[in-house]
Amino acid sequence: MLSMIVFVVLLIISYLLGCFSTAKLMTKSYKSINVYKVGTGHPDTQNIYNNVDRMLGIFTGIVDFGKMFFYIILLEFLLNYQPITDIIGNIGTNNHLLILGFFMVIGHCLPITHRFKGGRGFFTYIGFILYFAPYPMMIIILLAIILVVFFKQIRFAQYMVVMLPPFINFFFEDDSSLLATMFIAALLMGIINFIVSKKLGEI
Repeated sequence: MLSMIVFVVLLIISYLLGCFSTAKLMTKSYKSINVYKVGTGHPDTQNIYNNVDRMLGIFTGIVDFGKMFFYIILLEFLLNYQPITDIIGNIGTNNHLLILGFFMVIGHCLPITHRFKGGRGFFTYIGFILYFAPYPMMIIILLAIILVVFFKQIRFAQYMVVMLPPFINFFFEDDSSLLATMFIAALLMGIINFIVSKKLGEI
């Protein structure tokens, strides 16, 4: 019972941490710009890169990536620390961490603090998947870079990064439960990005 309560609390914390907009903080610190009134009006790395400052956009993406990646590392350490597991039980498995991490992604893309108007969560999602499937994600990122640099297929590359890592991970992971959870996360992330693209009139 205690483990369930703690896990639900962590889900809420993960979502709220995702709601904290790095893009809003960065642009506010940079010449007091309101990211919601610039370009597409979305607080995401691409909007900052295209309409505010390229280096600031890159830095924002790096921070979004790090925020997710190191948050999961912290969760993994705390939730598998023996004195803590003795009290709350085992909620530090990869599947638990996947769910907690994805709630942070949801908070980034659909933040209740900003009327559910968030970013695409692209770099946050990379940090999320890279923790659980480093080799598949690195392979897909390399392919995505080739698509962007040589073929200018930015949107296709983004969807590829979202959807393909679970498929590639079949060759690296034998935990069927983890693979299934990753597939569900990729599907939901694809739906969220479709919704954002629809709002922006890209589809």
